Amino acid sequence: MAQDFESLFKEVFGGPLSKLGEFQSEQLSKLTTRLQEIAREAVKEDLARLGSEVTELRNRLAVLEQERAQAAADSLGTSF
Repeated sequence: MAQDFESLFKEVFGGPLSKLGEFQSEQLSKLTTRLQEIAREAVKEDLARLGSEVTELRNRLAVLEQERAQAAADSLGTSF
């Protein structure tokens, strides 16, 4: 039965059954490489977005510190 399958496979696909394993390995390798590329790009995009958010938060913090300093100065100015 196994020999019949191997013979049929060889007739249909023109090669021994071992070629199927090689093909599977090649396809898995290609798929893995592509998935790694996609993941790498996604991480790059996330890092860029996070970098922008950090910059925005730093700017907002600087504004809040200025407002707090101004409020403290105004408070001291009115107490005298």
